[in-house]
Amino acid sequence: MICLCLVLLLVTASFIAGCTESGQKNPDAGELKNKYLENAGKIEDYQSEYHSKKDGLIFFDWKKPSEYRMEYRDSTKNAPGTLLLMNKTTAVRYDAEENTYRIMPEIAYLPRHDYQNMIRRAVRDEKFTITDTVQADERMLYNIEILTEPWSDKYTDYISSKICAQIDPQSGLAWNITTYYPSDTLNDIIEYKKIEVNTGIPEERFSFSPPSGSGLGCESKSPLSCAAGKNDSDRDCTEDLLTQPIGGFSGNRFLIALYNYDRAERISDPDPSGSVNYTFYSRNMEPGIVKYEICRVAGLYEATPLPLPRNFTVAVEPREFAAEPGKIYTSEVTVHLQPESEIDNLWLYLHADVEGAPGAVTDDWVRVSADDGTPMSGAGLWHFYQGKGEYCQDLLVVSQGESGHAQFHISTGELDTGTVTMKLKTVPCSLDHGPVGEDERPPWPEGIDVSVKPERFTARSFADYYIDMIFSVDSTVKPGDYCFSVQLRTPTGGFDYSAFTLRVIRGEK
Repeated sequence: MICLCLVLLLVTASFIAGCTESGQKNPDAGELKNKYLENAGKIEDYQSEYHSKKDGLIFFDWKKPSEYRMEYRDSTKNAPGTLLLMNKTTAVRYDAEENTYRIMPEIAYLPRHDYQNMIRRAVRDEKFTITDTVQADERMLYNIEILTEPWSDKYTDYISSKICAQIDPQSGLAWNITTYYPSDTLNDIIEYKKIEVNTGIPEERFSFSPPSGSGLGCESKSPLSCAAGKNDSDRDCTEDLLTQPIGGFSGNRFLIALYNYDRAERISDPDPSGSVNYTFYSRNMEPGIVKYEICRVAGLYEATPLPLPRNFTVAVEPREFAAEPGKIYTSEVTVHLQPESEIDNLWLYLHADVEGAPGAVTDDWVRVSADDGTPMSGAGLWHFYQGKGEYCQDLLVVSQGESGHAQFHISTGELDTGTVTMKLKTVPCSLDHGPVGEDERPPWPEGIDVSVKPERFTARSFADYYIDMIFSVDSTVKPGDYCFSVQLRTPTGGFDYSAFTLRVIRGEK
């Protein structure tokens, strides 16, 4: 009985992925390479299930020449159902936890999870040695070792020094695989549970259908509603923000100095004060009275009044006025402090009550701090609530002779009320640096017309805007990738964003 157990242990151990040093060591490596690659070349598609020490349980499908589907089933990194897809025109990453998806030109690291291809490349490069053979059912498996010391990422999508695998020359498949870094330290174990080849996987397997309730990963995270009393579940408030009366703060950071300088001497200011503008845009409202209320609150998006510090006063001038349609009204919010005040990141909240305009979007927040001359005084203000932008998708596929659109999401930041402009400029599709010089930009592609709506508009602080990028492609445009970059300018600054890809495909004849 003891002998039988020892035999079973030895047989079991022989199937664990690793570089062993026992058994036969003299098969012909050249013949092995040729036979293995010959049969691997006959594989048109495969569906597999494997367990990775790094990624957990994975379903991975491949179809010739370059379609991939990777689904996380049991992982500590990704929620079950998280999906990565690449087909002939599009790549998509679906986050099952967030129920959001991203459309991209490619997912560069996805093909690196095609471990069958990884081993084929290493064998083709003749970078392997045979360490052992193992009989498995009616198959003879060959344990091979691939050394990439001291380190390399040529075959793996991470740094490794050694790769070990079991390959079957009769089927052209690799089975259990281990990677090491350094060469004596285990990095990952890929244990295949199932591989089915040439099953005729349909194209639909590599296409993405958004699950119910899912959305593009650029939805507003702001807790603010669109217009007052409106429940807009998709969070796209752009139409309201472009048409309804709005208001918000603008200007420099609200940092109040407690001192003045007389030549080199610093002296206390007897009445430290500072101000910031609040601008109201009446737009298409009927004539009516606008009244401001301002108070201290606990933080951004809070509206519950808190007591003001005893050495702190705040006033708005004018606080009330009659507004006419199509006008712009600016009031000044002024804060007075007492000398030696210690105010750090105190939040003020202003609400405008607009007569006859229940859809007005007027709530805004601003921080105020005292500068007493010490190095870190008012430092919190410099961690600015800055505006940002993002593509809702990084790729748009359009057929010759057709048009399509994609959205760009803008979130304005603190003191960001004013004019916003957005333009598209050409950039190289392969870009390893920024900003891009004008002499590096490709010429505008003939036959591609682009419009941005709106391209220039009045925005307010802490708001979200969705801008349409509309691409019209003439039937004569050559299929391929054409890349553009957004240039965004807001009252507090501006950014140039990475490439957005327009992928033109052949139209139907």
